Amino acid sequence: MAPSCGTADVPYTLLSALLSGGGPSWPACGGRAFLRDYTQRGTNALLWAGLLAVTWVLLLRVSALFRLWALGSRLPGPPALLADPGLAAVCRAGGDITGYLSKLHGTFGPVVRLWVGPSQLLVSVKDVSLIKQILAKAEDKLPLTERTYNLACGRLGLFISSFEKVKSSRGLLEVFLNEKLNIGASGSSFKIIEAILDRVDSTTDKDSPDCRYFSQHMAFNIIGAALFGEVFFDWSDAAAYEELLMIVAKDSCFWASYAVPPFWKPGYRKYRSLCAKLKILTEGIIRKSIEQSSLLGHNDLRFCKKSEGVVKDPVGCTSLLDGIISGRCLYGAVEGSLSSEEEICGNVVGLMLHGISASANLIGSILTRLVLYPKLKDQLYVDIVAVCNQSSELEVDDVLRMQFLLATVCESARLLPAGPLLQRCSLQHDLTLKSSIIIPAGATLVIPLHLVQMDVSVWGHDACQFNPSRLLQKDIDLGEILAAHKGSNRIKLFTECDKTDSFLPFGSGSRACVGQKFAILGISMLIASLLLNYEVQPQPALSREMDLAVDSNNLGHLPNPKLILTGRKI
Repeated sequence: MAPSCGTADVPYTLLSALLSGGGPSWPACGGRAFLRDYTQRGTNALLWAGLLAVTWVLLLRVSALFRLWALGSRLPGPPALLADPGLAAVCRAGGDITGYLSKLHGTFGPVVRLWVGPSQLLVSVKDVSLIKQILAKAEDKLPLTERTYNLACGRLGLFISSFEKVKSSRGLLEVFLNEKLNIGASGSSFKIIEAILDRVDSTTDKDSPDCRYFSQHMAFNIIGAALFGEVFFDWSDAAAYEELLMIVAKDSCFWASYAVPPFWKPGYRKYRSLCAKLKILTEGIIRKSIEQSSLLGHNDLRFCKKSEGVVKDPVGCTSLLDGIISGRCLYGAVEGSLSSEEEICGNVVGLMLHGISASANLIGSILTRLVLYPKLKDQLYVDIVAVCNQSSELEVDDVLRMQFLLATVCESARLLPAGPLLQRCSLQHDLTLKSSIIIPAGATLVIPLHLVQMDVSVWGHDACQFNPSRLLQKDIDLGEILAAHKGSNRIKLFTECDKTDSFLPFGSGSRACVGQKFAILGISMLIASLLLNYEVQPQPALSREMDLAVDSNNLGHLPNPKLILTGRKI
């Protein structure tokens, strides 16, 4: 008869079983009973460990939430426990967020807190001195911004929320963009205009293009030419690429707002397929640019020398992509198993999306003013011709002497920035400002640009009116962001501190737009080339309507007139 199998005979641990040698009943029942008991006890231990870990994480989250509530409640703002109903109503109706924030600032002062949700705190700041501190200390972008670019472009290194992870790549990119202004800028400007006119002529709709249509093509071509060089003008898929870019940019923020990717939604799957097509087209133009650079011999390190991660001679690179490849300025921006080709492709798509959205708005506002205000156009032409009449080719130094043109571009950027809100955050540390104001880590910081850049106390009683001459006054001198390359005279945008801190179309501080000089000077050169070679006129049938629609220089909301370009007689 087999011995009975009791629990007392089962070793308590694996070590006990080995030391006891098994016991008399071990051969009969010890194997199964011991493993079953050992498995149960191990599973229970793992479950308890997991429960304790989850509980600890939840406690940390809850304590952080209570801390956010405690610090947020000290800031002035409307009494809302979970979410501000007024802000939610404005967002649902697609209303004027700037106008809503203006009312709140009028009631609660220069700092206003709003609860977007139970764990989402939004802090709006209008005071110029506080803004300067915030932009110097809050170096991080919103996590939603990083998710948006990752979704549309793939994983990339230039649009990471944390400033420390992207600091070196931003510095090298700024060098390339600034040096690109010195490499055939005049020829590229003229080719951009020709490419747009060819595109307009090739469309089935022979009607005159409107300012938004024309400005989008201008922005697309100027960014594309900077990234890929002159091969971009002969690319047969350029029109399809531009259309796909606009579709992807339009829906990226919506789909990135989901905490969990909604794979079950057909719209999301369609969007992902569009992103895949965009990647394929980007890889195609990258290959063409590399082949062109190789044929010209510019992809040799003799032309783009690299030392300790910094490109010493970016002038030898015919395009920004050529410099990226030779100097590795974007390599290593993304840590992980991704290949360099994937990193470059993602960063290129991100630069195209960001560059087009930022510059198209500014170009469109300038073109609209050229169409609506003939006196402005004539004054700009006189300013441009006065500099270029003795020069055979337009150079950066020539543009820097066109004071009224630069003032027009900067004034347009002041009145109509790329977005209504400048957003920052500090992911890890609280921000301590003057007057003992503490903004908790993780809070979304917004600066209402229209309120700051049209502040009557800083810009005068005509702050909301278009007046480039305000930037040509004796106490104001055009631009630190317009500083010329080495060897040229450096000039400052404003000598008045208040105006410097209140001019924020490209941000400020360590996370300011690295392409601000490239944008201002590149767009100025583009406008100069346009006016030198073409007469810009409104469509005759709409001239009278435009006169009725615009009764002053108040440019709160610009119309979108159609324009006609007529070649100037030499």
